[in-house]
Amino acid sequence: MPSNKEVGIVVLLKLRLEAQPGFLDLDWHCGDVHVRRSSEDPEVEVFPCHKWIRTADGNVELRNAKVCLKKKETLAILTNHRERDLQQKQQFIKWGTFVVDGPHCVDMSSVTALGPNFSYICQRPVNNVHYIKSFIERRTSWSSLQELETFFLFNGRENTIAKYVQAHWQEDAFFEYQCLNGCNPLCVRQIRNLPPNLSVTSEMVRPFLPEEMERGQRNILDYEVLDQLPANTVNDKQTYLAASLCLLHYNRQGELKPIAVQLQQAPGPQNPVLVALVVSPSATFPFLRTHLIGEVCCTATLRQLPEIHPLHQLMPHIRSTLQINIQAFLTRLVQYHCCLLETQRLRYSSMCVPDDIRVRGLDAIPICYYAQDALGFWDALHRFVAGWIRLYYCNDEDVQHDCELQNWIREIFTQGFLGLSAIGSFLCKMHKLIFSCSALHAAVNFSQVCSNSPAAMSRPPSQTKGSVSEEDIFSFFPEVNSSCHVLSVLSLLSQPAIDFVPLCHYNEWYFSSGATIKLVEEVRRELKMIAKDIADRNSQLELPYTYLSPDHIENSVTV
Repeated sequence: MPSNKEVGIVVLLKLRLEAQPGFLDLDWHCGDVHVRRSSEDPEVEVFPCHKWIRTADGNVELRNAKVCLKKKETLAILTNHRERDLQQKQQFIKWGTFVVDGPHCVDMSSVTALGPNFSYICQRPVNNVHYIKSFIERRTSWSSLQELETFFLFNGRENTIAKYVQAHWQEDAFFEYQCLNGCNPLCVRQIRNLPPNLSVTSEMVRPFLPEEMERGQRNILDYEVLDQLPANTVNDKQTYLAASLCLLHYNRQGELKPIAVQLQQAPGPQNPVLVALVVSPSATFPFLRTHLIGEVCCTATLRQLPEIHPLHQLMPHIRSTLQINIQAFLTRLVQYHCCLLETQRLRYSSMCVPDDIRVRGLDAIPICYYAQDALGFWDALHRFVAGWIRLYYCNDEDVQHDCELQNWIREIFTQGFLGLSAIGSFLCKMHKLIFSCSALHAAVNFSQVCSNSPAAMSRPPSQTKGSVSEEDIFSFFPEVNSSCHVLSVLSLLSQPAIDFVPLCHYNEWYFSSGATIKLVEEVRRELKMIAKDIADRNSQLELPYTYLSPDHIENSVTV
């Protein structure tokens, strides 16, 4: 509002939404407040808000847009504002427990409890469910392979991947592609010795793979995380999971061939070694590595880092995690036991992509596009995060003396699984978190729709080798209505939002000027080059791998 009076130096603003008689009590979304000291002053000071204000909020305090660490504050009123803001957040955002002995989560039982500033409306494409509706009431098994193939073909007629799966699902080459580039790329590793729980001896495979046994050209696809996981009851019937082990051979032709599949973890006469390319890739996905890690970091960030803190501003990648995780828990899309097992299996070193890919031997397999693209993206992200951190932290002492950062670290360590003190360790961990909540999520989430990977089986796995006929195979598949429900959910989960924001495309005010915008522009140029290289490679592939192309990686976990 213009005024002839000079207002002097403004360090804090207070906004309040008051209810008026005769008017609806509606929330108000405030963007920025622009302040001139006088009507003739050409300089404008911006007080960013970017939040919903409600009458119940009372006074909402805003400060200017200058990012700084707490020790750099020059006015006591601003230091007090930082502390007061965090105290309010800590009263609202509290820690809870979903998995005993696992990482903690936000203590909220509904999305509504998050309020408008920590929830979001995600615009997603409307699924074509008309074809599914004619099958949704059928509680019987599929009548034939042709019926099943026709169903998936018509439902995915606009999906090139669905068409490819329908045409090639029985081929070893496609099984190889799924192992390395499907929704479970973290489950494959190179082995030097056969695992003791696999009923395949070195003598059994040595005649076929004499030199490869010594050179380590064997890999294992291990779904141990599904072992002893209680399966759901569907249509009043118990379903079953296969915690399979699949032995793979990387041959001289550059092909990863399946040698044998064991459908359960414990060896024995009732757990035969077979080739079962349908049962082996049954559904699992690293919820812990993407969603729960994101939630731990998000909760700690909201509780311990004020919005003006540079680290808070670096991580829009985690903000939407609270809502999607609460929805997943409420709808039971996430199994308690699965999260517990994944927590026990998690090693912090496995979050370092170059080390993880090298240890699992994926860097030696040219057809592992997940590994190729993840490494390229990792390097670009590392340079961006390093540049951002060095704008505010010059040495290890700066990290150690930032009390807000240390409180953030302490909460993540006590409620989650991390700890750090030096700037090198700080930098390494920061971009591990961002990678997990963006690129890794894109790789494992958007690749979930695959018609040859049933979510569960209607019968226990076969206990006799060579006893399964084609007719028996259909009895293993989920019943028709169950298949439709799973397909609907996965189709929704694997579609990017209409308002999709690619990684490093920031709408936030603090990425709009100065050194920060230079960093953003630089990383965008680098990601654009990476996307072009991936597109050039994909143009030569029969089935392109697009999930880790930077223009397909979302800026946060929203699904």
